[in-house]
Amino acid sequence: MSELFDELSRAEKLPSPPGVALQILQLNRQDNLEIDALADVVARDPAIVAKLLKAANSSSFGRPGQIADLQQAIMTLGLRSVNVLALSFSLAKTVEPTNEGAFDYVRYWTSTAVTTTAAQYLAAEHAPESRDEAFLAGLLCDVARLALAEVAPSRYKLVLKESERCGVPIEEAERRRLGTDHATLGKELLASWELPEVLCKAIGAHHEPERAGAPDSPAGKLARVLNVATTCGELFAGGEVDLETARLGKRAFEYLGLDAEACSALLKVIQERLPEMSEMLDLEQSDPGVLADIRIQASEHLVRESLALSQQMQVVSKDAERLEEEKNELEARATTDPLTGLRNRGFFDEVLAEWLSGSDPVGLLLCDIDHFKSVNDTHGHQVGDDLLRAVANAVQSEVGADDVVARYGGEELAVLCPVAEPTALADRAEAIRKAIADVGVAAEGARVSRTVSIGGYVARGGQGLTPRLVIERADAELYRAKSDGRDRVYISS
Repeated sequence: MSELFDELSRAEKLPSPPGVALQILQLNRQDNLEIDALADVVARDPAIVAKLLKAANSSSFGRPGQIADLQQAIMTLGLRSVNVLALSFSLAKTVEPTNEGAFDYVRYWTSTAVTTTAAQYLAAEHAPESRDEAFLAGLLCDVARLALAEVAPSRYKLVLKESERCGVPIEEAERRRLGTDHATLGKELLASWELPEVLCKAIGAHHEPERAGAPDSPAGKLARVLNVATTCGELFAGGEVDLETARLGKRAFEYLGLDAEACSALLKVIQERLPEMSEMLDLEQSDPGVLADIRIQASEHLVRESLALSQQMQVVSKDAERLEEEKNELEARATTDPLTGLRNRGFFDEVLAEWLSGSDPVGLLLCDIDHFKSVNDTHGHQVGDDLLRAVANAVQSEVGADDVVARYGGEELAVLCPVAEPTALADRAEAIRKAIADVGVAAEGARVSRTVSIGGYVARGGQGLTPRLVIERADAELYRAKSDGRDRVYISS
């Protein structure tokens, strides 16, 4: 054992297997593990039984169904799978946090859930004989990090700070500060629990799979699966996306022969299966939107790298095109007003702030449809919506290519123009006013139309004006236009 492990052992704080896990380990030492004996041990812990039932009914194990009791679960999953899963769920209880130090437990458990999901999926293809063990390996491969955070919080806090400050992997910072790393300590810890040698060996070498033995050996294959899986864990748990994606692409190709398309497929599987895995492990579920954004960013990075390095240009470009469409669709949905098809208020606020931060002039028009409420009161909201869409189209037809038109709120529209002179902004506003006056929609055989009042303001470049002040000055001109009889344009600068 390492000196640090000896020190931790003497502190008598290292986790040890709870009762159910000990009994399962004892059963595994027998020549023949019997179903009834395993079921009797597992049934003593209702929480583990519940998790086994979730596993038996989950798509993660490829056997979705309506399994209602433990005996059915054992028959469905198989004795070997139940043995490993019950041990996994029981051992997971040994690593619950007890201190509130610098260690990020939420990030750790998110990474663990992702690692377990990825390890199980990858093992099915690249280490099928160890698929069930991969679940346990993914769950426990970084368990020594929790042991260090609990037993030596002040020393491990320095490790975490060095990793963050220097931008190096946590295992490298551990070796610098502690003289060993969590993978080595994890191997020793799990060996002290008398877990199978193959499992301990793979976990001890999962950061350097070559140390686990030949690539085609059971430990070697499992260590390579864990290496790729833990990289996925860091990516989805909040690691720097481009950095972790680059590591994923390199390691996935080197250890498992996965190209960019296969890596993208892996990330998609993780995104789809993670909620189920988190529920099975009783962990807080990640935000689906955040997971989707990470996957899209990572997939785009993989595509860019492949375009430079891979010979499969056509396949990669199709993937990039699809991802770009997904991204554009998400962006458009987030920045577009669904009724008018114009940009929404959030997008307008961002653009106005961005333009005012530069040195170029900015012209702002606020357009308020006159007596619009009476349209809704007299003809109904559907006619009001039709008129608002028609007005939006009219405004869009009169602006320049560089202008931004947005629905500012209710019946108000806003137009941002890169113009320097009030006269130029007034000309733009007058064209909009006339176009809206010509707009009409049918309502019960009648034509419904409205005029518009417009207030504008030109902010000179370099004045340091805030968005709020520019809007207030344009709004003041709009108020003057409405007070003086409506259907007119007032501009100031």
